[in-house]
Amino acid sequence: MTEEQKLQQMIEGKDKHFSDKGLLDKLQHYGKKLGFKGLHAVATLYTALKSPNMSKSNKLIIAGALGYFILPIDVVADILPFVGLTDDLFVVTTALTKVFLSIDDEMKQEADALLKKVFGESYTEEELTIEEIK
Repeated sequence: MTEEQKLQQMIEGKDKHFSDKGLLDKLQHYGKKLGFKGLHAVATLYTALKSPNMSKSNKLIIAGALGYFILPIDVVADILPFVGLTDDLFVVTTALTKVFLSIDDEMKQEADALLKKVFGESYTEEELTIEEIK
């Protein structure tokens, strides 16, 4: 088995830890607490994961980070006020830093479109209001 096939197998086996619904639910629930930059980082990683232009090794990094973000029980529990999401944001920003050079403008535009879908057309850095996903 080649290295690329091993990576693909590892990515495919993580469906129980990462799902589109799990990610969208977490974005809706913790959107304001994450802040604009945190939300944008998560959305950018999500669109990069779905892109056929992203390497499999980078997809593995992204899947791990988003899986950690989705799981409610991790190093610092998400229910703790103010500090509950700090470890999630650290993992997300670390992953984003590692794959940043592979993220193109199309992925960034798709991330913006995802946030508009979740928070409405007028989402801004100052005001994030959650709308139902259509």
